[in-house]
Amino acid sequence: MISAAVALTAAGCTESDGTTAATPSVTPACASPDYCPPASWDTAKASTPLAQIPPFSEPLNVVISARSTVSLGAIQAAMDKWDTVSTATTVTLSGIHLKCISSEQADVTGGGYVPQHVAWRLGGCVDGNARSLTGDEDHARIWNQPFKGSKYGAWFIAVSYETLCLDRNGKLEPASTNSDDETYAALHPSDAYHCVDGGPGSIHVKHPDGYSGGAATFVAAVAAAAKAKGWHYSQRTVTVTRTATAGEGGVPFNGDVYVLTVTA
Repeated sequence: MISAAVALTAAGCTESDGTTAATPSVTPACASPDYCPPASWDTAKASTPLAQIPPFSEPLNVVISARSTVSLGAIQAAMDKWDTVSTATTVTLSGIHLKCISSEQADVTGGGYVPQHVAWRLGGCVDGNARSLTGDEDHARIWNQPFKGSKYGAWFIAVSYETLCLDRNGKLEPASTNSDDETYAALHPSDAYHCVDGGPGSIHVKHPDGYSGGAATFVAAVAAAAKAKGWHYSQRTVTVTRTATAGEGGVPFNGDVYVLTVTA
């Protein structure tokens, strides 16, 4: 079970009754009981081991609102094949040794950038890496924002589709299941990387914008889980202001964020 009882400064959110929670170094202004706007709707810049992909930020594109009465752990348990993965775990796929997921940082409380509190991957480590060969590896990095009056707080999520890509003599290209790519990746493990769909080295056909596509698939999985459990589910889309103009490898993203509420 995943709990919102994490060591964070409570978000300084003004509630509907006019009270204010403990104030962090930067106090967001809250206009609704769903969440407080984060210090930034983009993650901190992250580096890559590939020269072809410069440091990048990713969008926070899904929020599970503080009005939800179903825990994050219960939602995950009801979602099909969305498993917790660790930044410390590696997996071997046809001789390719890769981390299940890398660590990124976001500031959703105004108290500074912190690593993701938990990460999920569709299919977990092994099946998720197999999915990456066809550009179908969907994963989510998740941060908690404590919220006055809410048992679980709000959860801010960065979701994207990715492809296993290879740096072959300075050119990024999608890895495949053919033996030549497998041999190359096994001999050059540092040249294997998960590239966001729509960017260089990825498969463009299925998910030309890996961010919006990944978020839509994740949201659909939450909605299906709520329906199966008989929970009440509501969804809306808000438009936010972002500080970055492009994602990993120049993959574009817009200001859309799905706000989901799941109640029992």
